[in-house]
Amino acid sequence: MIDFGRPGIALFSEEAGPALSYAELGSWVGENRELLRRVRRPALAFLFSPNSATMVAAYLACLAEGVPLGLGEPTAEARARIVAAFRPTLLLLPADEAAPEGCERLGEFAGNELVLWQRTDGAYSVTPHPDLALLLTTSGSTGDAKLVRLSERNLAANARAIGEYLGLAPGEIAVQSLPLHYSYGLSVLNSHLAAGGAVALTRHSFMRPEFWRVIEARKGTSFSGVPYMYETLQRLRWTPARHPSLRTLTQAGGALRPDLARQLHQQMSAQGGRFFVMYGQTEATARIAYLPPDKLPEKAGSIGVAIPGGELWTEPVPDEPSLRQLHYRGANVMLGYATVPADLARSDELGGVLATGDLAERDADGFFRITGRLARFAKLFGKRVDLGGVEAEIERAFPVMAMARDGGDRLEVFLQASPVDPETVRARLVDLLGVPLPAVRVNVIERLPLTASGKKDYKKLG
Repeated sequence: MIDFGRPGIALFSEEAGPALSYAELGSWVGENRELLRRVRRPALAFLFSPNSATMVAAYLACLAEGVPLGLGEPTAEARARIVAAFRPTLLLLPADEAAPEGCERLGEFAGNELVLWQRTDGAYSVTPHPDLALLLTTSGSTGDAKLVRLSERNLAANARAIGEYLGLAPGEIAVQSLPLHYSYGLSVLNSHLAAGGAVALTRHSFMRPEFWRVIEARKGTSFSGVPYMYETLQRLRWTPARHPSLRTLTQAGGALRPDLARQLHQQMSAQGGRFFVMYGQTEATARIAYLPPDKLPEKAGSIGVAIPGGELWTEPVPDEPSLRQLHYRGANVMLGYATVPADLARSDELGGVLATGDLAERDADGFFRITGRLARFAKLFGKRVDLGGVEAEIERAFPVMAMARDGGDRLEVFLQASPVDPETVRARLVDLLGVPLPAVRVNVIERLPLTASGKKDYKKLG
């Protein structure tokens, strides 16, 4: 997927000095492969770390050495849930963290930001399938651990397709605004390195002036964001004209307001740049569809067309013939899910075809628009949140009945009237999901609507 023999810079990194060339990154990957050859097989590794060049080199080394790797959110809660469910034999953790219980230290990865720990109780309980390369989480911040199983073929196919429709080439410099454990963020890295471009890593938030100084210093050519990020930038009166080197903005991770999409398109067009609205799922490695910028003004609100090499169509929903579910076919479709260790031994269960769970319609020009969700999920800040899990968490923590729904740019919760303080519930959800206060709204109503069988009636909720 990546040619380490090509000339030029691969990574601009805050902790690794001015830059890492492709040759230097390849050398780091080689050192890490030597370290990984010391691990007991079969093995399963999980990496919990903020973005860094060391993280990138560790990830690439695991791919090259055939060690199945999971990327997890670097929080104690997320790590505890993954470790309890999958019992990985290898943990890749920041060097300043204490030794995890029941593990021995094998060494530091190149760059000295991460340490490799090996569990002392032997090899992994199952032998992962030889096609399994990467595991990414998809269930949001609530509920049991659920992983997407990806192959190296999935990663390479999606990187090529993204590079093709974005026109990526050497000279492109993406400033990494998203975490690498998130499929959208990882796709930015993979697609740029596969095309011979560069990625500028930073741990600064896009809301900090330091982030934009990185764009200026590195002459960044692209910025990628989820709807919340663009909504925030609009409130801050940000404009891409402040950064002349920016040639491309991309957006995924949920629906963006059509008026804001048009505004960003106009702003980028005014400086000779492009704004891409994209649609994807972790189950398809990252990207499924994109809206060509020249079609955006007339097609705002559409997800566009399938990525190169992919195919989109809709099929009637069983028992609901008026509804049609979006389906996708492509080499980037996952092998399947994993909820227990035994699932890691499974082969490809989908054959390159994904039922997305989204309802959609196709217009006369062949462009697709999402009209709803088949299952009850919401997207907040690009993360998929299980609405049922949110309700279960509230009802577990408080003596109140709750219903949750997708409010577009926020999570809407309804509580049945009780002594429970709605602001206390709101604060708990904000903390649990890791989102700003405005992203959650809690309402109190006299009685939640129920069906005749006593189940929550979401249609009557309105």
